[in-house]
Amino acid sequence: MGWVKQWPKIVLALLLQLLAIGVLALLVKGLSLVVSPPYPDWALVLAQAVIAALLSWWLPYWWRWIQLFIPIGLYAALLLDVSPLMALVLFVLLWLVFRNSVVNRVPLYLTNDITRQALKELVKDRSSVRFIDLGCGLGHNVVYMSKLANVQQSLGVETAWLPYWWAKTQAILRGGQVLRQDIDSVDLSQYELIYAFLSPEPMPKLWQKVQAEMQPDAIFVSNSFAVPDVIPDAIWQLADKRQTELFVYKKDSLSESNQELKHA
Repeated sequence: MGWVKQWPKIVLALLLQLLAIGVLALLVKGLSLVVSPPYPDWALVLAQAVIAALLSWWLPYWWRWIQLFIPIGLYAALLLDVSPLMALVLFVLLWLVFRNSVVNRVPLYLTNDITRQALKELVKDRSSVRFIDLGCGLGHNVVYMSKLANVQQSLGVETAWLPYWWAKTQAILRGGQVLRQDIDSVDLSQYELIYAFLSPEPMPKLWQKVQAEMQPDAIFVSNSFAVPDVIPDAIWQLADKRQTELFVYKKDSLSESNQELKHA
């Protein structure tokens, strides 16, 4: 079943919703032997939502909430007689914001102020720093880093349209630079601090790029998601509500297998 997990999460979510309908049908069939139908529509919708969320236990936690609210949201839209045009507009807006969740399996994560302060701390002893945010979202990191005296360049790249335009506007008004550019096309050799808050999915490929392009004195920082099978040079545990972990890597960071050989 490992190949199934390679499918886009949205496809798996829709299949699980269909499976939830099937499970609900079987439950209703059994319940009809005890309690005669009809059953309240709201109860059936709620039951499907809960079943879909439970069936999605192996997906990332945010998908369980999405699975819970999809049937409830559709039912609410029917009750409120929401225009199909409004639904289409909402879908387009969601696509423009969250397209990377489908295409690249990278949700829109936002970095908090405590994490930005940690990034500042990481480079406080360097006289000149060029910073890049891989998947900069709304551009807050780019603006923040651009205002530090020792940061000579602060760049963010983003491909989701609405976050990109928001980040671009923020950079124009407040500082930094934002490009609509794919991570694969970025030359990482130009930067001393490389930051990413992505997801587990792109980390192996991104690490190969980092190792191939990053300068010896540069550092790569991944928010929350470690590079698989690679020992970080440092792990910063932040004192924020979500207890954020920053995984810090250098050019010569060792894989777990090489680390074992080193200590053998």
